[in-house]
Amino acid sequence: MQGGPDIPPPREGGFRLVHTADWHLGKTLGNLDRLPESHAFLRWLAEFLEAARVDVLVIAGDVFDSATPPQAALRLYYDFLATLHRHGRTRVVVTAGNHDSPGVLESPRDLLSAVGVRVIGSLPAPEAGGEAALLIPLPSREAARVVIAAVPFLRERDLRTGHLGQSAEEIARELQDGIAAVYARVAEEARRCWPGVPLVATGHLTALGALGSESEREIHIGGLGAIGADRFPAAFDYVALGHLHRPQKVGGRETIRYAGSPIALSFGEAGDRKEIRLLDFAAQGEPEQHAVPVPVSRALFRLKLTRNDLRAGIRAAAVPESPLRPWAEVVVSGGWAGAGAGEGDDLCREVREAAEGVAFDVIRILSENDAAPAVLEADAGAEEEEVRALLSEPKAVFRRRLEREALEEADRERLLVAFDELCRLHAERLR
Repeated sequence: MQGGPDIPPPREGGFRLVHTADWHLGKTLGNLDRLPESHAFLRWLAEFLEAARVDVLVIAGDVFDSATPPQAALRLYYDFLATLHRHGRTRVVVTAGNHDSPGVLESPRDLLSAVGVRVIGSLPAPEAGGEAALLIPLPSREAARVVIAAVPFLRERDLRTGHLGQSAEEIARELQDGIAAVYARVAEEARRCWPGVPLVATGHLTALGALGSESEREIHIGGLGAIGADRFPAAFDYVALGHLHRPQKVGGRETIRYAGSPIALSFGEAGDRKEIRLLDFAAQGEPEQHAVPVPVSRALFRLKLTRNDLRAGIRAAAVPESPLRPWAEVVVSGGWAGAGAGEGDDLCREVREAAEGVAFDVIRILSENDAAPAVLEADAGAEEEEVRALLSEPKAVFRRRLEREALEEADRERLLVAFDELCRLHAERLR
C-alpha cells in the first residue's frame, strides 16, 4: 500500500481512530474537475483503514465543497462508504462543515446508521436530545472504549440571538461564549455517562493561532467566531478539527489538531504536506498519534517567470512527479497589467505555445500586478459544451458571473458563501 510510515499494530484492548476533514468533494480549480484526485485519495484511504485495522474514521466537516454537490461527488462519497461496509471493520462518524448542507448529509442518516455510519449535520434541538444526542459511544453504549462528541459546524443561529445596535465586540463575545458553552455541556454529559472513557470531540471552526490558506473562507463574518485552545474543556482527550487546510496543532497542544485537507485545494497549498491523523487510545491517558502522509495523486506547482524568460522558464521547469498529469500556475512579472485589452490574450497565447509538448498542463496564468487572473482550461471544448456544463452547475454559473465584476477577492468569497447558504436553504425547502 502506498503512503505512510510503518504503522505498529493496534494496542491490545485499545481503540484505533483516524481523523480526517475537508475533503471538499466536487471542488473545482477554475473549471477543472478535482474528482480524479478525490477518487485516488478515497481508494488509498479505504486500503489504509483496512490494512491498519482502524476501528473508526472521523470526518470533521466539509465532506462536500458546496451545499448542492454534483451527482458525481455524491456517488463517490457513497461508493466509499459502501466499500468500508464491505470490508466490515471500520465505523464512520461524519459531521457537517460550513460548506455542507445538513439536509444533504442527514437525508440518508437512518440507512447509513444501519451500515455503521453516524451522521451529525446540525446541532440537535432540545426536544431531540440537544448536546446529549451528539455523543456516540463506540463500539457500543454498554462497552464504550471511546466516546465521540460529534459536534458539527455551529451556525450563528445555534449560538446567539442578535439584537439591533450590537457592536462587533459584543457579537464576537456571544459567538465565542456560545461555542465554548456547547463544548462544556457535551463534555459534562459525556463524563457523567461514561466516566474514565477516552473522549474525542469534533469541531469545524477557526481556532486562534492556527494558520490558514487561501482556499478557506471565513466561517462567521469577519472571523468573529474564532476561539482559543483554552475554550475546549480539559475533559477532551483529543479535539479533531476541520476547516483549516494545513495539518497543525492548536495553541501548542498536540491533542487539539486540524487534520487538513487530503489534497491541495489551491495553488497556495501546493507546497503543503497532506496527512491523516492516526490515534491509538488505551484505557487512560493521551492517545498515541501518528501523522500518516497522503500520497500525492496530482502535483500542483507554481512557476514565477518574467515575460522575457517565459519560454525558457516553462521548458526548464522542475516538474514534480505524480500519477495524474501535474498542473501549474504561471505568475508572470512584466505581464499585461495596465496594458491594452488584448494584452492578456496575447500572454495566454504565448504561454500555450511555450507549454506545447511539456509534461504538465498550465491551467492558470497570473500577472504579478493584476488582481484578476486569466484562467486557462486544459480541457476547453466547444462553446456549446461549455455552456451546457455550466448550466448543470448553478455555482459555476454564479462564479462565472462574479468574474465579470470588479470585486475584491474577499467580497467575491463572501458572495460565494452567501450563494452556498441560499442553495442549502433552497435544497432544504424542497425536502
